[in-house]
Amino acid sequence: MKFLSATVGLCALLVLVFAAQSHALLLNPADETYCLFGNETSQDDINAAIAGTIGAAELLYKRNVGGVEEGPLAGSYQTTYLDPPSDPSGATIEYMGGDIVGDPAFLLVKDGRQEPGWYLYCLTLLGWNGKEIIELENFWPNGGAISHVALYGIRQVPEPATMLLLGSGLIGLAFLGRKRLFKK
Repeated sequence: MKFLSATVGLCALLVLVFAAQSHALLLNPADETYCLFGNETSQDDINAAIAGTIGAAELLYKRNVGGVEEGPLAGSYQTTYLDPPSDPSGATIEYMGGDIVGDPAFLLVKDGRQEPGWYLYCLTLLGWNGKEIIELENFWPNGGAISHVALYGIRQVPEPATMLLLGSGLIGLAFLGRKRLFKK
């Protein structure tokens, strides 16, 4: 019984440690934490402009204002537009589960009616791990609005934390079952 209590305690501690690591990444164009910006308006022109910066990274997630999530990781992330949702100067991008945008990771925030028309953030350099909430605020507050957000990167399965937690639980159950077997 002591072993079961210790296993449950260890699992609870691991959950708290991993939960404590999550925090939001706040992005605001006034902070100048972006790595690139430009005035191209078509997605093809933007992709050509950022190709040298993003390298092998590919478009994994995109959400237009008033649209649905698109791309291979559409089920992994969810974007909520703010201030008002139909003409937003802010947004929140949350990880919902599943595969993540891995290193290198980039975020494109686009308007197209203002100058600059878009900002590209190097999320990896800002310490983003693919699961943290991204909060966008004060994008084109005087006459513009976010038209869409897009995440570029390498598709990755978030294994380490999940597997550690699952593995410790399975080891605990195996020892508990073995102990009961030898008692009989």
